[in-house]
Amino acid sequence: MAEFGYNIAFKLNNKTLAGRTQDELSITPTIKESITKDDGGNKRQEVVGHEVTFSAQGLAVLTNPQGTTNRLTRDEIMELSLAKGSGAKIPFSYAASSGKVLSGNCVITGYTESSNSEDEANYTVNFKVDGDVTFAAAGGN
Repeated sequence: MAEFGYNIAFKLNNKTLAGRTQDELSITPTIKESITKDDGGNKRQEVVGHEVTFSAQGLAVLTNPQGTTNRLTRDEIMELSLAKGSGAKIPFSYAASSGKVLSGNCVITGYTESSNSEDEANYTVNFKVDGDVTFAAAGGN
């Protein structure tokens, strides 16, 4: 039986975002183009890095369910969103229930919250990786 990626976990500071309903990951190569006379007028491309961004959406959770401390509540996510300087860099990991883990540091680039009189409050938080990422087996480097 095939294993699907339903249980992908996005964690900040080893804590999941409480109420999370959806995650999105984007990896975009940074490409350097060059052209020399030896290339005969053809451009050459070289991947020199990657821009990695995440977003997470969910229901705004005001308190930790059953008193757990392994989830970030709405207030904790907002506090991280307002951080400055080196305090704005947050360790993250992104992994399925088995397989490799993408990890590194990120910064929050946006936080949006919406609510109306009939539905639960929702949040969207956007992240950008700061520096290098590793892609390794769980528990490894």
